[in-house]
Amino acid sequence: MKTGRNERLLNTMGSMVDSLFLAIPNFLAAMKPMRKIDRDAYEQQLDYYIDNGYADNPESFFTFPSKTPSYFIIDRKPYHDGESQLIAYESGYTAKNPHVRDRYHSYAANRTGYLVRWTHGEKNRKTVLCHHGYMLGEPRQARKMFRVKNLFNRGPDVALFIAPFHWKRGTGLMRQRGIYLQNDDVVMTCECVGQAMHDLFNSFRILRELGSSETGLIGASLGGYNAALFAGLTDIPSFAAMMVPAINFSGSLDPDRARLPFPVDESLRRKIRRVWELHSPLNFSPKISKEKILIVASRGDLLCPFEYVQSLCKKWKIPNSRFLTGGHWLIFNGSERGRAWYNFLIGMGFLHQTD
Repeated sequence: MKTGRNERLLNTMGSMVDSLFLAIPNFLAAMKPMRKIDRDAYEQQLDYYIDNGYADNPESFFTFPSKTPSYFIIDRKPYHDGESQLIAYESGYTAKNPHVRDRYHSYAANRTGYLVRWTHGEKNRKTVLCHHGYMLGEPRQARKMFRVKNLFNRGPDVALFIAPFHWKRGTGLMRQRGIYLQNDDVVMTCECVGQAMHDLFNSFRILRELGSSETGLIGASLGGYNAALFAGLTDIPSFAAMMVPAINFSGSLDPDRARLPFPVDESLRRKIRRVWELHSPLNFSPKISKEKILIVASRGDLLCPFEYVQSLCKKWKIPNSRFLTGGHWLIFNGSERGRAWYNFLIGMGFLHQTD
């Protein structure tokens, strides 16, 4: 009983830290200029996904490229017994929604995708492909987050997928940072997720052409959201691991907090929620074996609410899950996350067993 009380207290402490992190974007959102759009235009953008059946049949929204895109190794440097590479490729994604297509493609930098790859330089190595969190696409951040050196030294090649509108794919303008997730622009997020799925598939094809014998996917936070969704759309990944994953955006990105120049009534709120939830992993069933899926989450997480993670684990019947004490950022038994992840990789045949 005492242990239960202590754990609840630690979860609450973790939630409090998350609240502080959430206060910053909430404050910045309140200072953000109001969007210049009228209700009819905004609703027309939403209606596209509803009227064309994507909200009722979410899988029909997503498309994958039919062939490997043109790609180039634009930078290479020594890295331990191999090298690091920066790979650029043509995304080739076309926004589905004609009402936002021109705006979406006006961001020229986002048309080029990037992979950062740490390779031993040998063919037929397995690759762990990492997907960063929201606003965390800078490779130095990712090297630390995913402990790339440790992974690399234990056998596999490692790569980093750069999500749309992150790092070199960003706009460069401070007021437009974080364009991937904005509570006043649900349709932009929908297209961003569509492009993320398209470009993840591009990345798997490129890695295979470069000699990867198998590629597994790990994502953290937003990356966990996309990893879960990707596993619900294709069986191309050898495994999918999700760390403190987001599962549903419709609650945390409340349209009532959005700075829109018109009131959000219940009718509009329902439409917004349907488009937010279109791409939630909860709408899908895994295309890979459930034994090849790992989910690690925190019980007090406010950024990626734990209740949705529980729902996904239950729906997908995931046998490999670990629930930690604390929140998204403050975790009190964080070593168990690493232990679960490394044991999973050993089981998948991606890591050498150590003595």
